[in-house]
Amino acid sequence: MAEVLEQPSFGQQLKALRQERGLSQAQVAEGGMSTAYLSRLESGTRRPTVKILTHLTERLGVPSSVFEATQMSPLGRALASASSSDDNDDAVRLLEEVVRAERGEDLSLRWLSLWKLAQLHAKLGTRQQELSTARELTELSDRMGVPTFQVRARTLLARCLRAVGEIEESRVVAQMAVSTVADQVLPVSDTVRAQLVLISVESESGMMAEARSHAEQLLGVIEELGTVLRAEVLWAVANVRIRQNDYTGASELLERALDELPSHDGLILWLRLRLAACSLYLQMTPRRVAEARRCLEEAERALDLVGSPLHRQEMLVIKTHLAFQQRDLEQARALYDQLKDALPQLTFRDRVRLEVLSNQILILEGDRDTGVRNVEELAREAEDASNIHLASEIWRTLAETLAWDSEP
Repeated sequence: MAEVLEQPSFGQQLKALRQERGLSQAQVAEGGMSTAYLSRLESGTRRPTVKILTHLTERLGVPSSVFEATQMSPLGRALASASSSDDNDDAVRLLEEVVRAERGEDLSLRWLSLWKLAQLHAKLGTRQQELSTARELTELSDRMGVPTFQVRARTLLARCLRAVGEIEESRVVAQMAVSTVADQVLPVSDTVRAQLVLISVESESGMMAEARSHAEQLLGVIEELGTVLRAEVLWAVANVRIRQNDYTGASELLERALDELPSHDGLILWLRLRLAACSLYLQMTPRRVAEARRCLEEAERALDLVGSPLHRQEMLVIKTHLAFQQRDLEQARALYDQLKDALPQLTFRDRVRLEVLSNQILILEGDRDTGVRNVEELAREAEDASNIHLASEIWRTLAETLAWDSEP
């Protein structure tokens, strides 16, 4: 094997790879070294042995070549720089420029660079660019023929497609990821996350029997999973149960997820889980406004510590829905106006639901005909996108709003 990267470059590369996979130091170190030793590797104060290097490549699912000194080419330097930068916009510009210029690079390093680029676009809310990068990543994974990379790329692509409203294609891609998982021995995290995105797409497209079956299978092995994956599974299964009107079962799963995930195991997931719980409470019948408000207050405290602009945007969306459910139309309209310019950055589902809310306010303010016509168009838009659950939710919301409007 070629010479391994010198420190601190090795540590920077190692930390970037670990963080890009959402793994804690304990998860990477398990079975091969102490967490303290891994921390010293990442900080640049220790050099890896051959045995340690083998363990790291297995845990991270990468070839050993990503740690070779020959990898510090323009693309390697750009990846290291982007991974340690606090400015996401600058990191995107740097990586985009080098990725497009350096076509002859080692494929594994190119894959890692595209993966990092997709993550940066996700943080910035530039969804079409994230989708485009995910497609390129999937094509590259197929060229490389590495099952782990193929599953991760397709799981990401399916999520991106779902976010922009391409439900049918998302389901096909997610099924391909799960099929690859069935044929290979892959890390548990890759297996579970591929199944989670398929469950999500199935439930949105109205395939509730399939979604429920796959969700229950995951629930059956949940005790074998780590804390973070367990929380993600509980969240997904709760979502399915809400869409089947099993609000009691959904509440139990949500509360368990909220209770079992300590903030130190992943503060960003801790924050996102509370935002998700708040949103799901507001979708129940009747709306559980008190529980939603509690989760929102907890999320706001975490937002000050780790929240990104995208997280703040997601919180503003939920605050808008919460204000409306409390029948504070003035506050709901003011919050919606703050979000108008950000609508293209939202997921298809969040954007449509916000536009529905805007027209609900219109109906309750007296312009019934315009509001009803616009909501009906949004329901048909959801149906055309094969998002059956969202369309059903919109029709139900319209009926509720008209009932409110008829109250004294």
